[in-house]
Amino acid sequence: MPSIPDHIDLTVLPFISTAFASIEAIQSSVIAANNTNNASATRIDTHVHLVPDWYRALVPVTGGNPTPEWDVQSHLQFMADNGIRHSFASVSSPGSGAYPGDETKSVALARILNEWSAALVKTYPDRFSFFAVVPLPYVQAAITEVDYALSHLGAAGVICLTNHEGFYLGNPTFTPFFDFLNSRNSSREVIFVHPNEPHLHQDHTLTSANPTPYPPGAIEFYFETARTFMDLTVSQTLVNFTKLRYAVAHVGGSFPSVIDRFMRNYPALDASSTEIYKSRAGPTYNHQVQGLLAYGVPASQLIFGSDWPYGPPLSYLDSLAAVVDAPFLSPEEREGILGGNAGVLFGA
Repeated sequence: MPSIPDHIDLTVLPFISTAFASIEAIQSSVIAANNTNNASATRIDTHVHLVPDWYRALVPVTGGNPTPEWDVQSHLQFMADNGIRHSFASVSSPGSGAYPGDETKSVALARILNEWSAALVKTYPDRFSFFAVVPLPYVQAAITEVDYALSHLGAAGVICLTNHEGFYLGNPTFTPFFDFLNSRNSSREVIFVHPNEPHLHQDHTLTSANPTPYPPGAIEFYFETARTFMDLTVSQTLVNFTKLRYAVAHVGGSFPSVIDRFMRNYPALDASSTEIYKSRAGPTYNHQVQGLLAYGVPASQLIFGSDWPYGPPLSYLDSLAAVVDAPFLSPEEREGILGGNAGVLFGA
């Protein structure tokens, strides 16, 4: 077994041999990268997910729906079919939270997911970048992991879930984590905020807090984004750590619909100067985006995301067409959403 920095014990993961074998497979054989015609592609996809087979076996259900299958050949073909030049990829929820309450396994899972993602990027550097998994709510371990992933693995940013084991991102125990990111000797730090299933702590047990009988991925994910950005606002995380940039899934979920009413209660905490980019993932055009523009969110802070492979099978082409054909966007704004804005966000 390879030597792992930071004294992380990966042997606590029962599938670790399979995971290492999959890393070796990625590194040893470039799979048909040249067989997918991508020469004329210009689009940048900021919201796609990686699903190693061993992770799918560990997490067979995501957001109340079956976790989809994934392989690099299918992903490259999807990119070629849709004119996508580069994808910023992440592991979807629950990520390292697949082992709630177990810090040792959560830390190990975050590390092996990041090593796996880094191997993919190293093999296909022109096609993929990755957001690092962080083992929150274990703050010191999360700081160690994000430092390693950004400094040594070349991560483009980090993915934070709307809640980590029931703790939302504005929780005061997370302040050292945001402070560390904000103080890094770097010109930009990007946090991709992605929904997670809501949870509550009850009788020392983490339980699902989904209030409806429907899959949380279909409904609650959008409200989760609102909850965590309300928390980030009231906790002053957004206004205190000004070097951080946020990429928000699903054009902000339900948060934009309540901003006016919410901010009347907290006018001193206006974080409008914080750079928050909203990714379109899933069928979120046209009305949702027009709502954002009505709030004064510039089109330059809208970015494209497909949600591959978690989106509804028929949604990808329709959603992309909704951007391309949107009558309220100028050609320059459309070009920015499909690539240029992400280039600014990530310095690409």
